[in-house]
Amino acid sequence: MRATPAVVLALGYGAGLATGLLRLGDPVSALLLLGVLAAATRANSPMVCLALLAAGAGRVAAWSAWQVEPGRCAAGLRAGPVRVSGVPRDPAGELAPVRFQVIGDCGGDILVRWPSGAAPSVGTRVQVEGRWIPRLDGPAHRPGGALIARSFVAEPGPVPRTTAWRGRLFATTAELYGTRAPLVDALLFDRRGAVDRTVRTAYAEAGLVHLLSISGFHVGLIVAWIFLAARGAGLGRSRAWIVATLAALAYVAWLGWPPPATRAAALALVTCLARLRQRAPAWGSLLAVTGLGVLVVDPWAIFEIGAWLSVGSLWGATHFARWSDAALGPRALWRDLAGSVGATVATAPVTAGALGTVALAGIGLNFVGIPLAALAVPGALASVLVAPLSSVLARAFAAGAGMALELLDRLAHWGARIPFGHLTTATGAASAIPWVLVLIALLWVTGRRNRRGVAMTRASVLAAAALWIALVARAGAAWSNGPTSDLRLDFLDVGQGDATVIRTPHGHAILVDAGPRFGGRDAGRSVVAPFLVRGGIDRLDAVILSHAHLDHFGGIPAVLDRVPSALLLEPGEVVPDPAYLGMLDAAAEDGAGWASLRVGDTLRVDGVEFVVLHPDTAWAEWGLDLNEDSAVLLVRWGRFRALLSGDAGIAAEDRMRGHAGHVDLLKVGHHGSRGASGAAWLKELAPEVAVVSVGAGNRYGHPTPEALQRLRNAGASVWRTDRDGAVAVAVDSVMMEVRGAGRRERYPLPAAAPEGP
Repeated sequence: MRATPAVVLALGYGAGLATGLLRLGDPVSALLLLGVLAAATRANSPMVCLALLAAGAGRVAAWSAWQVEPGRCAAGLRAGPVRVSGVPRDPAGELAPVRFQVIGDCGGDILVRWPSGAAPSVGTRVQVEGRWIPRLDGPAHRPGGALIARSFVAEPGPVPRTTAWRGRLFATTAELYGTRAPLVDALLFDRRGAVDRTVRTAYAEAGLVHLLSISGFHVGLIVAWIFLAARGAGLGRSRAWIVATLAALAYVAWLGWPPPATRAAALALVTCLARLRQRAPAWGSLLAVTGLGVLVVDPWAIFEIGAWLSVGSLWGATHFARWSDAALGPRALWRDLAGSVGATVATAPVTAGALGTVALAGIGLNFVGIPLAALAVPGALASVLVAPLSSVLARAFAAGAGMALELLDRLAHWGARIPFGHLTTATGAASAIPWVLVLIALLWVTGRRNRRGVAMTRASVLAAAALWIALVARAGAAWSNGPTSDLRLDFLDVGQGDATVIRTPHGHAILVDAGPRFGGRDAGRSVVAPFLVRGGIDRLDAVILSHAHLDHFGGIPAVLDRVPSALLLEPGEVVPDPAYLGMLDAAAEDGAGWASLRVGDTLRVDGVEFVVLHPDTAWAEWGLDLNEDSAVLLVRWGRFRALLSGDAGIAAEDRMRGHAGHVDLLKVGHHGSRGASGAAWLKELAPEVAVVSVGAGNRYGHPTPEALQRLRNAGASVWRTDRDGAVAVAVDSVMMEVRGAGRRERYPLPAAAPEGP
């Protein structure tokens, strides 16, 4: 993409906007500095001057965006019991919470999770009582949160007209499409949380998830069909373009300007103006101007994944399709294939880094999925629009659209089962880097002047290099893999927190804690869930929470969102923590059964026993310290024994002495704090291996020198997630093998199972 003035303007504005929203530097000083630099460079470098002035405009826009934040209810509500009045904008669905338009002193939408089985109708004004759970880990720490509704009552008063219309439209889709109505609502009205989790997962793994939400594709379809209808009605091309563009703008405005749809509407507007003036703007400038339009309408869109995916997919599809036309000839098949590859590879760094997945199956499936959606979307929209006029005609349109949706559903579920059709990774920059390299490699192959011969030569070189890399990686994996294990324990590297995955001989899985969620980082979403998915774990037999501290339970909701669990087991101590209570609500919404853990309880899964040694409500110190009330689990399988201590300290250890016996492996209590892993306790356990789950450079100084010295005195081999990374323990009938980053050791198990509980 050449550095045209439009591109420079968009990049400069985006840079100023992002730094302003992140509050990097004093805004006045930044503007003065940019102004001085712009004045100094005006004569010699107009492009630099333009970039600096655009950055200054971005800073002003960021400052303005922050000024309106205090007036939003999502920023003004305080944690705890609240009462608000407003109107639901979406029906309650499986993936609650849903949007709720507040009417009162503060404004804007908030997210509300309604009581199970009870929710007001869209467009009905209600007063809601519930508990507000603030969220401060959004982009740039923008205030947000969710309201956990406990009850609601209807109240008199005006209802915003657009929301009332939404209610009638949702009622129409429910009548016309029945159980398929949530899918239609997602396709037409940007209804969040409407689609069943299994359906959403299938579309994501098949690379068709972009068809489930309002995007540039949907707006483009509407523009195309309205243009054709206008032409069929006898309008000239120019007037037909104007009608289609105005309809698209009205539709996107009614939706509330979601970033991908806003980008498409801006593209339609600029394209229409260019056609009316008989201009042919460069595609790079078109993309830059439309992206800039999104940021002007919604400054916070710069942090939204959907906006980046929308721009990236359009850029990738256009760039590679244009190369195909130039190098391979203007053939529709090659153009579409190149565009599909380009869109997938251009967005892969974002999806891998932010979502932990790349769906390669979509490259081929979009050849079928896009035509089906091109029939389903306008058919569904027509059925809703004509319903007030003719129910017969509406049902006819609905029947046709329903047939296309059924075929689309079958395609998605089939595509989700294609081997290697989707790749799952941990989220973060490390997962994005390989796909950035793939994108760079493809850009090298498809250089502007590269025709078929040069491209094939470069592709052959890359293919040979990829084969050698694969061979070396496979050899390395073969060297590092240990013997086939019957039981496996993985202590994941989640930073300052705990997360342990236990897999039984026949593939059952139990998760003990799920890492922290704070400071914009969710270990459940970025580490634990991707680990489970990569391991082929699509359901957990149980999630066990050691205690109600955020560094242990924070990641559980994100895990359950991708991998459901049959049970949630935890100490069951009443804790007035909104995040903890919200986690329990989320687990209940996901269908997990709940039970409290008490000393003497035993869970048996596939021959593996989990014996609860603590907590004990009869203990005099119960309820005084959450750490000391942690669930402590003794894991038994054959000769092998492991103890998972949660954050239990020396006081709880003294309570449990005489009830554990020797263990082969100890998950060290409280991340190796000074007040855990006492000498008397370690003498009884005599562990061969001690695993410390701890974050690098944590402010608590864990693990402390005192705890490490006691572990060494007990003869334990210490493994730490801050130094060894994720620690994998593979156990067979006679041996325990422990692996970390660049380190592997094997330990024989006792000749007979130790005596004890």
